[in-house]
Amino acid sequence: MSLRAVLRHPLGDLVVRDIVDGMWVEPSGRAEQAIGDGQWAIPGLVDAHAHLAAAHLAYEPGDLESALARARESLAAGVTLVLDKGWTDDTTIRVIDSLEPDQRPEIEAAARVIAVEGGHFPGFAREIDPDEIETTARAEGRAGRGWVKLIGDWPRKGVGPMANFNEDELRRAVSAAAESGARVAIHTMAREVPSAAVSAGVQSVEHGLFLTQNDLSSLGERGGMWVPTLLRVEATLAQLGEGSTGGRLFVEGLANVRSILPMAVEAGVHVLAGTDLIGTPASVAAEAVRLGDYGLSNRQVVESVTRAGFVATGRDADFTPGAPANAVFFDDDPVSELAVLKSPARVVRLGRIL
Repeated sequence: MSLRAVLRHPLGDLVVRDIVDGMWVEPSGRAEQAIGDGQWAIPGLVDAHAHLAAAHLAYEPGDLESALARARESLAAGVTLVLDKGWTDDTTIRVIDSLEPDQRPEIEAAARVIAVEGGHFPGFAREIDPDEIETTARAEGRAGRGWVKLIGDWPRKGVGPMANFNEDELRRAVSAAAESGARVAIHTMAREVPSAAVSAGVQSVEHGLFLTQNDLSSLGERGGMWVPTLLRVEATLAQLGEGSTGGRLFVEGLANVRSILPMAVEAGVHVLAGTDLIGTPASVAAEAVRLGDYGLSNRQVVESVTRAGFVATGRDADFTPGAPANAVFFDDDPVSELAVLKSPARVVRLGRIL
């Protein structure tokens, strides 16, 4: 059956496309079915900091069957692209290999996260000597699907967050990962690590509470990504308590995020929404709404959870002929009312209507 879609992008133009072999094409002839008229359409929601291997923050091996279920649920909620930022094993890689592409979102993923001894929860990360950073980044780049994940800093008892790697080591990791066709993402909550990571060429800063305006300029010039994961940071702050040493650091960091978040978009940084185990990728719209609470306009919020992730990873964001036929339809304009993002009316993945 020939299918035609009327695609009115809240951030762009209205176009009409047919679907042939799961791809968008220019319309020709008469279509047997048309969808989307009177609705709003995006290529999909993007969760840019997911962990499909687990349902909540538990530092243990993933369960494949539940991870498969989360991938399917995410697609049903309108998430068509997931950037999974690594785990203690290869559960997400097996998700990619176990489900047909039209049964799950498109997934880019790191395999095991990389840290140093004492630089993460014991036994969870791949713990290395910093001298091994190039060999390890190269190997994890091959093991993953497009990403290498570094734990840039981690709290030490009585000291607070300390850097796991210096700037030169980070630069070597970026270069080695690129040899395997991978980008590097870095977890950082500390004051000094974001600037070192940006200077080293890291492509995506996760959390990044203490990014500076100069960091944003450099990151924006090369189209880098920042995934603040506000709901995750706020949840951790609630656990620590605002009066604790770590809590005071987080309060300061979140205040910094609030002051620079709009500047990041203006500087060209791809500010992205990521769940980081606050819910699952299916609930990424809630993180996007929180970005609005920290200063992004409604239009910028919709950009952060839709188009920005596609553009940042080199994908089409405008239903261009020849691009995969992915679309998520809404009955109302999400730019006018952000809550609309939580309730898609219809999802199309590679030409298949869910």
